Amino acid sequence: MADFPIPELEGRTPLQVAQTPAMDEVAQRGMIGLFCPIPEGMPPGSDIGNLSLFGFDPRTCFTGRAPLEAARQGIRLTSSQVAFRCNVVSLQEGKMYDFTAGHIPTEQASLLIKDIGEQLEKEYPVRFYPGVSYRHLAVIEADSTFSVEDLEQTNCTPPHDITGQAWEDYLPEGSAKSLIQSVMFSSQKLLPQHPVSKERVRQGKPEPNSFWLWGQGRTPRIQSYQEKFQLRGVVISAVDLVKGIGICAGLESIEVPGATGWIDTNYQGKIQTALSALSRVDFALVHVEAPDESAHQGDLKLKIKAIEDFDEKIVRPALEFAKQSADNIRLFVAPDHITALSTRTHAQGPVPFAMLGPGIESSGIAEYHEASAQKTGIFYPEAHELIHHFLTGAPFYIGR
Repeated sequence: MADFPIPELEGRTPLQVAQTPAMDEVAQRGMIGLFCPIPEGMPPGSDIGNLSLFGFDPRTCFTGRAPLEAARQGIRLTSSQVAFRCNVVSLQEGKMYDFTAGHIPTEQASLLIKDIGEQLEKEYPVRFYPGVSYRHLAVIEADSTFSVEDLEQTNCTPPHDITGQAWEDYLPEGSAKSLIQSVMFSSQKLLPQHPVSKERVRQGKPEPNSFWLWGQGRTPRIQSYQEKFQLRGVVISAVDLVKGIGICAGLESIEVPGATGWIDTNYQGKIQTALSALSRVDFALVHVEAPDESAHQGDLKLKIKAIEDFDEKIVRPALEFAKQSADNIRLFVAPDHITALSTRTHAQGPVPFAMLGPGIESSGIAEYHEASAQKTGIFYPEAHELIHHFLTGAPFYIGR
């Protein structure tokens, strides 16, 4: 949701331009400031940012994106296995045309993962697991040729970082590159022949013509919320990464029909499920992916719409619920990182947060966006420390 100033918006960010009365009200009634979801020196990924927003220090528990998604699917990695994210992507004219293969529906992508995966599993020490839309998993077994360390340390580029760029310049590099590249190249030979791919081409949609492996790692060790915060909670998201972090933390992941991770997601179902859950648990995290996805596509109008939808359909009901609950509810609103329209990918830097509830004094700011948050002088360089204060009721500090 956060971004940098954009020339087309006269030097403003999408958050400054979007109509966000609910988030503005959260800022007015409570505290607004800046925090860094990505610790200095770490890559600006959704995995790092969401670990921080759950209240964990990524420096101590992050092992890779894919093992968090594996946890969501109940996949137990052995000591000799490394999980990789497997995107179904569309390559065109030598470039990464669409890292989502046109937001391919789950039903179609699952068929590709099953059918093409079965063929690849006969040739390589890999097992494929279907996920949601373009997001899937591949688990590679280490052997005498490639060790676990070889697989972990091979440099694999996220496909959303190279939209419009020559994909061959970003193939995996490192000790196990020959194996990982071979899996990807073999998928490129098989996918265009599949009926699903042919039908999508016939319909004028991006062709799903490659598996792209990245984000690998082994199972992380994450402290449970019960141990860390003495809280019981739920997590609601369409994205397996976010669900997986919650599951690793001992939270319940609730499936919401129609939750897609895109602009058409079931907003009402997600927020109503979260608010209903608060009758039996202490904490609910609701994650919405659409602002991030629209920025990856470089679509300014769509990003503004995604922000406004989030404000109206998620924050407004949550805010009204908090107001009706008197002094029993704290509400926290924030992005997990910057996704810059200018580069179509994630970036380091502070992002704005706003929160209200018992023990949170008003910072006297009327709007929620990057510039207004900076005015308060409130800055948390470590996101997990901010979340600790929010969840436990510990005193807040103000610093630069």
